[in-house]
Amino acid sequence: MKDRWIQGLENLPPAVRGCVLTIGNFDGVHRGHQAILSLARREADRAGAGVAAMTFDPPPDLVLRPVDEPRLLTPPARKAELLLQAGADWAVTTRATTELLRASPEQFLQSVVMDYFSPVAMVEGEDFSFGKARAGNVEFLRRFGLEHGFTVQVVPAVAVTLGGQSQRISSTLVRGLIADGAVEQARECLGRPFALVGPVVAGFGRGRNLDYPTANLDPARQVVPADGVYAALARLGGSEYLAAVSVGNQPTFPSGKHAVEAFLLDATGDFYGLEMTLEFRHRLRPQRRFETVEALKAQMNEDVQRVRDLLEERV
Repeated sequence: MKDRWIQGLENLPPAVRGCVLTIGNFDGVHRGHQAILSLARREADRAGAGVAAMTFDPPPDLVLRPVDEPRLLTPPARKAELLLQAGADWAVTTRATTELLRASPEQFLQSVVMDYFSPVAMVEGEDFSFGKARAGNVEFLRRFGLEHGFTVQVVPAVAVTLGGQSQRISSTLVRGLIADGAVEQARECLGRPFALVGPVVAGFGRGRNLDYPTANLDPARQVVPADGVYAALARLGGSEYLAAVSVGNQPTFPSGKHAVEAFLLDATGDFYGLEMTLEFRHRLRPQRRFETVEALKAQMNEDVQRVRDLLEERV
C-alpha cells in the first residue's frame, strides 16, 4: 500500500496522468462507493489505464463548518486501504483547504482534475457535486469533459432494504445506523462489518479486577456505536481474537468517561500502544447498572458465551 496511497497532489507519480478518475469523500467506502470503483475499474481495463480515487482530509465539512465536526466511518489510512481493495490503483488523499473548496467548479476541474490527472475518463455517483457552494454537478462535469477530451460515466445510487423499506445507501445513513447501534444493518450497507481502528490505551483497570481484562480503544474522530455490549472480532499484533466489547460510561462503576473496552477471548499479554481493529458483528444488549459485582460478573460470563456461540463458527 505504501506506493499506492498518495498523500498530497504534489506527490502524484507521473503514471497517474491519463487515468480513470473518481473523486469523493468516500467515507466508509460503502456499497455505493464500491459500485463507482467497480465501473471505474472496468473502464480503466478497457482503456489500458489505471484508476485513481481522490478523497480529502480533513473532510470538507470540517473545513467549511469547523464548529460542527463530523464523525468519520473510516480514518484516512483505512479509507485508502478500502479504496485500493475496491479497485483503485492509487488512493489519493488531498488536503481540503478553504482555497480549494471555494474555487469555482471550472477552476476546480482545471486546477485539480486537468493539471494533476488529465484523465481519459471520470466515474462519479449521480449526486456528485464540487466547487464553491457545490455548484458543480454531473451535467457540468459532462460538458467540461466534452471540451477537454474525457468521458464521464455516472453510477446510480445503490439501495438497500432496511426494516421493510428501500433506502439509498449513503455515508450519512451508515453513520446513523452505527450511532443507533444497528451494526448488522450497517454491515448490509457497507458490504462488510463496521470497524473501529485506533491505539490501545490505558483504562481504569477494573476489568482486570473482575477477571476480564480489557483492551481500551481510542476511536479519535470515528463514529462510535451506541452504548451497549457487542460481539466483535479484534485484530491486533498480527493476531485475531473474538471479543466482547462494552461501549459506554461503565454504569456499575460511574466514572463519567465514555470508553470502548474489548475483552479479547483467550488472549494474554499487554497490548498497550498497539493499533487495534474492532469489527462489530452483533449488538448483544444495552448497557445497564448492576447492583453487585457478582451480578455483573455473571452477566459478563453470559456475554462471553454468546460471543462464542455467535462467532466461533462464523468469523
